[in-house]
Amino acid sequence: MAVASTAAETEEIRASLADEFRDHAAEAHRRVVAILDPGRPTPAFLDALATELAQAAADPSSVPYPDLVDPDRYWAVSVQPQITAAEEHIERVLGWLESQVIETMGVAEVELQRVVRVAVKQRGPNPIADREALDNQLHDRCGELHAQMDELLGVIPERDASDEAWDSFAAILRSQAQIDVDALKPAYLAEAGGDDAHQAFAEQEWIETYPERVAHREALLAATPPWRHQMLALTGYDRSLTSATQAVEALVHRVQSPLQGLPRLLLEGYDAAVGG
Repeated sequence: MAVASTAAETEEIRASLADEFRDHAAEAHRRVVAILDPGRPTPAFLDALATELAQAAADPSSVPYPDLVDPDRYWAVSVQPQITAAEEHIERVLGWLESQVIETMGVAEVELQRVVRVAVKQRGPNPIADREALDNQLHDRCGELHAQMDELLGVIPERDASDEAWDSFAAILRSQAQIDVDALKPAYLAEAGGDDAHQAFAEQEWIETYPERVAHREALLAATPPWRHQMLALTGYDRSLTSATQAVEALVHRVQSPLQGLPRLLLEGYDAAVGG
């Protein structure tokens, strides 16, 4: 009956620790989203940015920060400080998360030590089989803890919203580039001149070079307001997201590392107890 009680207690502790890991991850995710979301460029934000830049170009006195028409200034004064602030705030959240994980891992390690003590007391007639069974149990449990810590990677928001914003921006930029290039076609054909055959040749040449013309126009637009500013806003959010992802990955690596040697250390304790 004592063995059954111990097994049931072990399972209860394992389930409780798994819930703790999930709760910590969920809370950290909520906090990280609250930090990153305000800086995520939505289509509405990009439209408003374009409108403000147009107003600033037409009448600098009509906007609060006319100097931000300069893309480099916009990056230095608006985007980069947002990146820095997000990194600092997320660092504090991850510091909290790591302390919670370490505390939970402390409980897990105490439970594993209890498993070792129970194994010492419940040795059977086959010491080799007993030791092998304990070794497998310790490795399985540490593997389970390792997998639970992998779930901490879910702290970072999905990139879907960012990818959608980039896709929307790229589609609008491409559309504008096509409109601009299409507007040049009549002048191109007029300049080519000639008879119908020559015009047909010029038409075919236009069709064949159209993708390159659009790509060239896209590149030119992307280097000027408001497109350049919109790209910088999107890039800034991506950098914040990437920085946060790398920070979480580093945290997970740190808290998982001790698990690699833990089964060996616990087994050494078993061997010492059995030998004693």
